[in-house]
Amino acid sequence: MAATSSIKRQTGASAYESARTKLLRWGAIMAVIYLIYLVVFPLVPAISQSDHVLDIEMMLKDGMKWFAWLYVLGLGILFYAFWRVLKIVHEFSQADPESAKSLRAWVLGIGILCGVILIGLYPITALDVVLYVVRARLWALYGGSPMTALPAAFPQDPYISFAGEYANQPSPYGPVWELLAQIPVRLGILSMAGGVIAMKVISLISYAGMGILLGWHSRQETPRFGVSGATALTFFALNPLVLMEAIGNGHNDMLMLALLTLGLVLWQRENWMGATLALTLAVLIKATGLILMPLFGVAVLIAAPDWRERIRRALIMSVIFIVMVGISYRLTGPFPEVFQGAQRALFNRRGFAPSYFFYVVLHEAQPQNSAVALLPFKLAPILFVLYYAYLSIQLIRGKMTLLEAGFAAFFSQILLGDTFRIWYPLWLIPFAALNLNSRTLWMMLLFSVTAELSILSYYVLWRWVLRTWNWGLTGPLKQYWDYWTVTTVLTVPWTFGIPLIGPLLLKWKDKQHFGNSLWI
Repeated sequence: MAATSSIKRQTGASAYESARTKLLRWGAIMAVIYLIYLVVFPLVPAISQSDHVLDIEMMLKDGMKWFAWLYVLGLGILFYAFWRVLKIVHEFSQADPESAKSLRAWVLGIGILCGVILIGLYPITALDVVLYVVRARLWALYGGSPMTALPAAFPQDPYISFAGEYANQPSPYGPVWELLAQIPVRLGILSMAGGVIAMKVISLISYAGMGILLGWHSRQETPRFGVSGATALTFFALNPLVLMEAIGNGHNDMLMLALLTLGLVLWQRENWMGATLALTLAVLIKATGLILMPLFGVAVLIAAPDWRERIRRALIMSVIFIVMVGISYRLTGPFPEVFQGAQRALFNRRGFAPSYFFYVVLHEAQPQNSAVALLPFKLAPILFVLYYAYLSIQLIRGKMTLLEAGFAAFFSQILLGDTFRIWYPLWLIPFAALNLNSRTLWMMLLFSVTAELSILSYYVLWRWVLRTWNWGLTGPLKQYWDYWTVTTVLTVPWTFGIPLIGPLLLKWKDKQHFGNSLWI
């Protein structure tokens, strides 16, 4: 009996060493690719050599066009490595759940290493992190609250040109974010490069916090699939979309998502007051977090044992939300002016979303009938409200959980919103990671790939190929050959079509396996 136990222990140890070795090997490959990106797109000194934000095409056009193909190849390898590591961790977790817990530190360690490398990466696919620095400087140095003051009103700032097209717009972010963002400036970090690095450090800390929540403190909503904390952590921490957008581009969405995850984990532990506080803070980082609040409120109320308790909970949640929102917004300026930026961000931006796709098609089909072309923008919000009402009803009836309804609500907002940016799929990750199944896994994996690669369509492909393509300029489509028409028609079906159709095809191929396991 002792000999048999010894053999089992050796076998288990051997399996763990094998899994860890494979994990480290793929992690090293990922780190090397990010390091190559850093060498080609360095934050320092690139950001000091221009007075405006560059993008990937601008940084590659002078004798570096060949690297665009290596960039795509690198993304392909990164996503393949991510899938392989996810598979390794999940399979080992099912075979040896206790030993698999030791893999969590290695997974998060690899992710943090990659994140540290990406702190030095130039934000090649988004200028948001630069805007954070500009607005933080205007408040800390000149007293201009980002919620009410326009960057254009401070031409004396040496970095004001980085505001670009947003120079005449107030901040679309929440007051808690703007209060945090100015801390590095007040600590003496005054250069643009230093400010961007500081914003990325905030994202990296948020990333590590969310990883700890998922790996060590979360619970899976569908335990029969055998998804461990190590698997959920891997699904989040090594996803190239997360690393490239949340840290490489320094989006403050990472802090919002960490707080959303904290709220959901607290809700799992039946701490609804703590969850309300965390989710309210998420809203005060970025208004996008509001999408979850009504559903969360419904979930808290239906979980109460009687109507008296429901009324008590409703009052407490309302007080927490209203007091926190009121105080934090009041710190940034007078009402109602402080809400203008958030309103603009939610309702006045358009581009590369399905609604914009249909607008482009209808506008080109009937250029004289603007009312018809604008129908997608009018119908999409109505559809979202109706679908949101349906989700609320299903939640009340017990047909959906909060995680399922939250995932569906955020996805429908991305699908039906007026605009799309490549980091928006990040919003789905807390809900998918805490309820990891074949549908959420494959939708997120495919959405991550299509979103991250879509940037090449409306930067590189258009500027290097389609803009001067003779067939396009002189052929039968010449009257439609402009940037927004061509790139929207190419990009939107790619970005949204594959994540929607791919999981359906996998389910059709093997419905039993797809519905009753984590199919990797």
